[in-house]
Amino acid sequence: MFRSREAGRALVLEKVETIADSLGAPMALPISFALCQEYLDDVVRVSDAALREAMLLQHEQLGLAVEPACAAATAAARGPLAEQLDGKRVGLIFCGSNIDHDSWHRLVSDG
Repeated sequence: MFRSREAGRALVLEKVETIADSLGAPMALPISFALCQEYLDDVVRVSDAALREAMLLQHEQLGLAVEPACAAATAAARGPLAEQLDGKRVGLIFCGSNIDHDSWHRLVSDG
């Protein structure tokens, strides 16, 4: 969606590489693209390293072992949105704990 918004049209990508596989859709369909253009102010991207850091933070501070997609909002709030959110009350929704212990440990250890 990020690249489609930059291009101004729904795109199909040849390859998407991210540890947050549920967020790495290889295409933006015209209807979802149109809805995002109309209702979203912005779409930001975060790196796999930022996702790993957010996964660790959520585990250490909240006791949650989450999948990378669930860590995306935390990574965005701490990264590309940090300045914009500074001093504001912010609520994050954590959705996605569909990960087993070994996979979680491997992902956070890879960083």
